[in-house]
Amino acid sequence: FVIQILTMLSIALINVINAVYAVNVLGISKEEWWLVYIPLLLTMVVVSLPVGKMVDKIGTRVPLILGPVTLAVALLLFVNGNFSTIMVSMCLLGIVHLLVMSSAMTLSAGLVEPKNRGKVRGFINFVGYISTGLGMLLGNYFYNLIPQLPFYVTIGLTAPMILIVLLGVQQPKSH
Repeated sequence: FVIQILTMLSIALINVINAVYAVNVLGISKEEWWLVYIPLLLTMVVVSLPVGKMVDKIGTRVPLILGPVTLAVALLLFVNGNFSTIMVSMCLLGIVHLLVMSSAMTLSAGLVEPKNRGKVRGFINFVGYISTGLGMLLGNYFYNLIPQLPFYVTIGLTAPMILIVLLGVQQPKSH
């Protein structure tokens, strides 16, 4: 659950400023910016079923580790990128979302009794939306200090995410 919360916080840090950063710092035109969402959406459509099958086949731990690693790679491509690398970065961000959310939901389904899943899901969403709001505020604040800072903070947050998975996530006996 902590992974989902950290992922929501991390993504919010950059989502609130990525368009401004791309236009003002990287020089992507406003007319081109909307185009970077096309590969993101196509990637999520194409990759969603294979990621779901992967989670069913190998479990939740590996995708929960691959998510933050992919997030770091995506942001490294974005922060100093051009139009092409930003498109690749957006594809990777779609994969991050699929890896983490599919794995986390599968993991919670295996760990939480069916009668409590709604309450647990509601609590995770509640805390996640608070962390998203906090991430948006911090992302804007960090951007105004140093435009690249939200990206580097998010990359830094991937290390604790991976450690939490390695040290705290056990694969359920059955899922």
